Amino acid sequence: MNPNDLIEQYSIMIYEPPLIHLREDGTIRDLSNPLSVIMLIIDFDSEVSMNGINNFIGNSTGRFAHETVRALQIIGCDPEAARLQQILDIAETAGMTHEAIQQERSGLGPFAVTSFSELHGDKWDAACAEIDTIESEIDYSGISRHATKFVATHADVFEAAIGHAS
Repeated sequence: MNPNDLIEQYSIMIYEPPLIHLREDGTIRDLSNPLSVIMLIIDFDSEVSMNGINNFIGNSTGRFAHETVRALQIIGCDPEAARLQQILDIAETAGMTHEAIQQERSGLGPFAVTSFSELHGDKWDAACAEIDTIESEIDYSGISRHATKFVATHADVFEAAIGHAS
C-alpha cells in the first residue's frame, strides 16, 4: 500500500477494536508509537474539519491536545505545533479548558444538539476570536503532506496494524 492508502485505511480503523483501545486506555499518549502520532493527527484534523477548533479543545480529542502539539512536532510541522500551542495557551488563560467545557456540557441530555455559543454564551468570545485568527493560519494541507511522509517512513508499522486490525 502507498502511504496515502495506509492513512485512509488507518483513519477508518482507528474507531474500531483493536485500534480504538489506543485512545481508550490512554496509550495514545505514547508518542514513541507512530500509530499514536498519526491517530492524534487524524483526530485533530477530523475534529477541526467537522466541528471547529473550539470543539477540538472541548471534545474527547481535547484530552490529548498537548500530545497533539507534540505529534505535530514529530511529523515536522513545527509552525502548526506552535500555533496549536498558542491556541491552547489562549484557551487556558481564558478558562476555556477541556475540563471546563466538559463541565458545562455535563448538564446536557444524551444526543443533545447545541452550538458552542448556545452552550457557553459569550464568556469566551474574546478568546474564541483570537483562537479563530490563529487557527486560520494553520496549514492543514502541509500537515497532511508531513503525515504522509511520516507514514511512508513507518509503513511497516501501519501495514502490520491494519493487517492485525482487519
